[in-house]
Amino acid sequence: MFSDSILYLSSIFLLFALMGYLYIKFFDSEDNNKKINPDYLTGLKYLLNEESDKAINLFSNIIEIDDDTIQTHLALGVLFRRQGKIDKAIKLHENIISKPDLEENYYFQTLNELGENYYAAGIYDKAEEIFLKLKEVETHKISSLEKLIKIYEYLSQWEQALKNLEELSKVDNGNNLINSTSHYYCQLSQDSIDNNNLNKAAAYLRKARENNPKSIRQMYLSSIIALEKNKLNSALDLYEEMTTENPVGHFILLPMLLNRANREEKEIIENKLIQMVSANPEIEIYFSMLSVMKPDIKNKTLFKSFRKQILANTIVKEILNQNNVISSDIVDSDLIANIKSIINKKTMNDYKYNCTQCGYETISYSWQCPTCKSWEKSKPINFIEKF
Repeated sequence: MFSDSILYLSSIFLLFALMGYLYIKFFDSEDNNKKINPDYLTGLKYLLNEESDKAINLFSNIIEIDDDTIQTHLALGVLFRRQGKIDKAIKLHENIISKPDLEENYYFQTLNELGENYYAAGIYDKAEEIFLKLKEVETHKISSLEKLIKIYEYLSQWEQALKNLEELSKVDNGNNLINSTSHYYCQLSQDSIDNNNLNKAAAYLRKARENNPKSIRQMYLSSIIALEKNKLNSALDLYEEMTTENPVGHFILLPMLLNRANREEKEIIENKLIQMVSANPEIEIYFSMLSVMKPDIKNKTLFKSFRKQILANTIVKEILNQNNVISSDIVDSDLIANIKSIINKKTMNDYKYNCTQCGYETISYSWQCPTCKSWEKSKPINFIEKF
């Protein structure tokens, strides 16, 4: 709503500026009565009737492109683009580009707007061609590199994205897009894992870790590689490291560890869980673990730890009492199973993750928020809030 209001106000401001220009441009000075050009009156009528689209269309047709009006034409093109009328924006900017005596600075400015049009329309090959040309122009280098990186990201051309990120870092080291470097290496690593090239995948992850040691995705993928190489202890260490940064590891990595483990390995995993919950006894962690753990876990020490920490939480204890989960004759395994059942019922077909950057909520976890495009910003929604 806010952006729509800004767009509307921008349109009105530009149109009133156009009115001032057109009044002078189309004022018939040879007529003693100083009659105004009919086109101007028609445009004014559209504007007063809040038909800004018709006013813009009319004014864009009657204004000649010259040094005095080129900025107005460029602004009109931007308005067309923001209104979703990409074809009109392209036509208008192409018309400016075709002007034979166009000054160089106006040429590059118009070319940039044309590239923005193609980008907004999803015509990435033409947008890429333009921004590759513009990145050689000093005044457009940074913005063009930014657009190229976004294009290559959308097209999953990770090597090209990284190449342009490296170039961007040399001219704008503080640019936020540089934070994407580790994620692009993770994408390349995932592709290598899918192609069963674990050594190449590991090499990409080393670069990802060098760039961002706290990236949970590189921890996750490194754990997968460790599992593929039958290095369970290494995988568990990475699981612990990952969940320290973001509890999402309990949801996306713990199930994989449990599903792939044999009986002996499950005991190793259970001992690791005891160690983790003892070091970080937060109720959300227990609930996260319980939501994915299988009921065949027999470790009494783990049950005891779960029971102690869960029942120590007054709110949770009251919730469990209301659901008749706690009784004097209930055994630990039943307690865990019942709690898990309640959790799953409360969260079934409901949002489980939310982006801490924009608030977007989703059922399934994704490394990149589909709304704001930020990486690794999704976290599990607090289970207690579901009750």
